[in-house]
Amino acid sequence: MNSQTNLRKRFYIHTLGCKVNQYESQAMREILLRAGFKECIAKEIADIYIINTCTVTHHADRESRYLVGMFHRINPGAKIVVTGCYVEKNADEISFLPGVAHIVKNEEKGRIADILDPQPAASIPQGSFDAPLTITGFKDRTKAFVKIQDGCENRCSYCKVPLVRGALKSKPLEKVVEEASLLAASGFKELVLVGICLGAWGRDFFPSEAAASVGLKEISLIDLLKALDAVPGDFRIRLSSIEPKYVTDELIEFIAKSKNICRHLHIPLQSGDDEILRRMNRPYTTTEYRELIGKLRLAMEDIAISTDVMVGFPGETDANFSNTVNFLKSIVPARTHIFRYSRRDGTAAGSMSGEIGEETAKKRYYDLKTVALMAAYIYKEKFINKPLEVLVESKRDRQSGLLTGYSDNYIRILFNGPDAAMKNMAAVKIEELTMGHALGRLCKDDRFAEIA
Repeated sequence: MNSQTNLRKRFYIHTLGCKVNQYESQAMREILLRAGFKECIAKEIADIYIINTCTVTHHADRESRYLVGMFHRINPGAKIVVTGCYVEKNADEISFLPGVAHIVKNEEKGRIADILDPQPAASIPQGSFDAPLTITGFKDRTKAFVKIQDGCENRCSYCKVPLVRGALKSKPLEKVVEEASLLAASGFKELVLVGICLGAWGRDFFPSEAAASVGLKEISLIDLLKALDAVPGDFRIRLSSIEPKYVTDELIEFIAKSKNICRHLHIPLQSGDDEILRRMNRPYTTTEYRELIGKLRLAMEDIAISTDVMVGFPGETDANFSNTVNFLKSIVPARTHIFRYSRRDGTAAGSMSGEIGEETAKKRYYDLKTVALMAAYIYKEKFINKPLEVLVESKRDRQSGLLTGYSDNYIRILFNGPDAAMKNMAAVKIEELTMGHALGRLCKDDRFAEIA
């Protein structure tokens, strides 16, 4: 490979969307580096721009199109590669955007080196769902994401993700354990298990009928967690997001007994009103969700529950929204991600009447945001002056210059301390709370030469 060829193989990756996309961008990065491509830190000098897109909302679609135009203006002679969920249903419109040289479907991400340079890449290890994408590190991150599955078996009426990610595809247990072992040995102190439908891991390995006919037990997420719990090393495991129906009594009991799994579950709610949940095609009621949270808190008193809530779903009345506000107040989540409904073509909700006006949806967003901040404050208040085990990030907080990190139960704490604490677990006490921040103090620790 001559120097001129090397000069034309400088790439820059921009990632939108979820943790699965972030994982897949890291996998593509490693594939390209092994194939002799060079990564650019400065986007202005790249020869290849890879945009790993999201399509959860129309804003994500618009941002993807904007990035194509921006990179083309920065470097009109560069190749632009568009991949990710947006291309799965919108490839035709993307192909007409200036500068787009390649459109890469999600299942083709493992072939990225071959797509960009077919000649020398024939011997490069390729990734697919038969030979899943894997990573050996995670650029610029203290935590490492481990993708364990793809695809979704649920059909929420508002969601485009099943249309672009397809059927369930679980990564084999031994592959997940191998990857987790490598990352733990590399020094990562937290491994975050990610997937499109995390709780459904393993369901595609042994369909119930086939398993029963040969006397096999259906494999589940608990089997994977047991295997990961046995991996040697000083690290913790966090589940990224899990739907309510997969949080079984058996899973709750296992997490409660495990020393390695974080006392934090992100369980999407979407609405605190039963009528809206039914229209969303969510398979539970508010009563069932509340009972689930009760079980978790009975098993683990201090567990953090974070959630997603949507406002402005078609037909959502003031009364429906008021029910959601009151429900959120009653369950007091540690953190709430609030987002406005976005109509997606091809979904059941896309043809529903009763679309909510922009101003009404915006007001509901901010009203609920206030409730969510108060709930988070109430949760964090219980931990003032209690030492929490915090994984310290590798970069300081931009605004304050303080160290920052997340506790096992997902409280972000800002505190003073030396750079030596970065990328390490450290005991930190929360001393002060604001509506947006937890301010703490680093406990004395002989591992760090100076304690501020």
